[in-house]
Amino acid sequence: MRSVRWFIVGFPLIFLLLFAAAFWNATRLGVERKNEMSLGVMGEPSTLNPIQQADSAASQVGAAIFNGLLKFDQNLEIVGDLASSWDLGQTTTFFFDSTALAVEAAVQLESPTSRASWGIRSVHVAGSAVRVNLAMPGLAESRAMVSSLAVKPLSGVRMVLQTKGAAREARERFVADLPPEGLWRSRVAGEKSLEIIFAPLWQETVEKLVQSLGTVVDSEPVPFLAEPEVVFHLRRDVRWHDGAPFTARDAAFTYQAIMDEKTASPRRPDFELIERVETPDEATFRVIYREPYSPALESWMIAMLPAHLLDGKPPEWWVAHFNRSPVGTGPFRFDQWKTNEFIRVVRNPDFFDAPAPWLDGIVYRFMPDQLTLRLAFETRQIDFWSAEPWTVNAFVNDPRFDVFTSPTSSYTYVGWNLKRPLFQDSRVRRALAHAVDVPSMVRFILYGHGLQSTGIFTPQMWFFDPAVKPFPYDPEVARTLLAEAGWHPGPDGILQKDGERFSFTLMTNNGNEVRRDIATLAQDGLRALGIEVKVELYEWSVFLKNHVNKGDFDAIVLGWSLGNGYDQYQIWHSSQANPEQLNVVGYRSPEADRLLEDIRQEYD
Repeated sequence: MRSVRWFIVGFPLIFLLLFAAAFWNATRLGVERKNEMSLGVMGEPSTLNPIQQADSAASQVGAAIFNGLLKFDQNLEIVGDLASSWDLGQTTTFFFDSTALAVEAAVQLESPTSRASWGIRSVHVAGSAVRVNLAMPGLAESRAMVSSLAVKPLSGVRMVLQTKGAAREARERFVADLPPEGLWRSRVAGEKSLEIIFAPLWQETVEKLVQSLGTVVDSEPVPFLAEPEVVFHLRRDVRWHDGAPFTARDAAFTYQAIMDEKTASPRRPDFELIERVETPDEATFRVIYREPYSPALESWMIAMLPAHLLDGKPPEWWVAHFNRSPVGTGPFRFDQWKTNEFIRVVRNPDFFDAPAPWLDGIVYRFMPDQLTLRLAFETRQIDFWSAEPWTVNAFVNDPRFDVFTSPTSSYTYVGWNLKRPLFQDSRVRRALAHAVDVPSMVRFILYGHGLQSTGIFTPQMWFFDPAVKPFPYDPEVARTLLAEAGWHPGPDGILQKDGERFSFTLMTNNGNEVRRDIATLAQDGLRALGIEVKVELYEWSVFLKNHVNKGDFDAIVLGWSLGNGYDQYQIWHSSQANPEQLNVVGYRSPEADRLLEDIRQEYD
């Protein structure tokens, strides 16, 4: 009987006591941690080393811990971060047959008219060379100088060699056998790749050397050497999270670590055009490039590394002591990483930029998929969630939640493979654009949370052109354009031209509902015009490897997530339309190529 009484009275009493203790504990923790935000991230970071990370989860956490020399402000303009300011300049070097001719050219360039026209800061004669320091990097001014000089400079030759042995040894041979005035520049471009720029007077000597050292894989004339430079003036009030001061040594070390093959940094291509870096003092960091490359400024938004902790340490030491417990300069300090659960960062009271963070901490909780992320948000395990468009309406009228809207730097598109004859007529492509009801896609697929694109830039970018209007949905215009291009209805209702039916396959990846629905609505719109479209869905890795990367498709539904920069060379330049490159639709335009190239050399 006593045991029955204990079960009836004692067990509920213990349960109530445990519930009260849990309630008190949760309330206490809620009070203690009320100023800590919890965020859900898809997947777990591979590393928190900013020059090695390549996943979005790591980038999200790293943004709170680290800073770059530069950053984007709220208007997407480049402003200083660890650098308080920066100066641009360029040294252009012209070569002449003799010192006397170089002096004559220098006198002309030093005239007030020349200085004002081309932004010349100074002119120096070094043997038979003239070095002109310009206020702004680029090629236009230097080309104009060549045209205006009464004494024409020599045009050198740029040659890329595939060396038989090590490229470094081949470079030593060239340096030894050609005098300084003959060898303008030499650079090891790979284990067996060497780039040299030399005066044409030494062509015969170079050809003899090449026969013994390797073979020529590329060659072009070079009228001058243009070496842009960026001089960063660093803030003097920045300290690493361990209290050590941030200096130019850290910036130089970060560059060296990125370029070190042992580091295997995915950011290395952004820095390969750098000739050298210099640290005149602790607050000055100078970067000299081999040629104009204006997107280089954006590359210095890369997070800086602490040289005092990492310099001289092997990569294995980084893995054990830094990659999972990093030291940065950012508004939050690393605190804890619990594998498969969360990463916590805490407020940095010594943060250099005002105002200091209001939050005491941020917890990044790892989630395997969108469904888990949503459940975690609805059960208040996380405080913020980037909702899918079709879920937004469920939260708008719920008083428990605040809904914020902001534009994204991404777009989804239907890409016609321009290597296929079917899509090479621009009238056909315009017809297809008019035939697809994009406004309905925005309304029914994105539930109104989107905009119809007008090109390759999104509206929040400062270089977006609002005067460009989207293609309107107009089937009649589409029919007219197709008829002009020679497409007319066949016996089965499908358009035909020269006996060929207008039929193609539209591919995308399964598991992405937005892309699948876009493909379906595009199929419906084109069918109404007499175009047969077959939709095929593939697992992502198969889709990417077998079709997108190889260019083996008729048409695809894909998307791009853009950075905030204007450089679109890799996506749209003709040279990037080969397999495994990013111009996957095979777009080619000489005019667009010229503009993309000019943009990469324009710093203003």
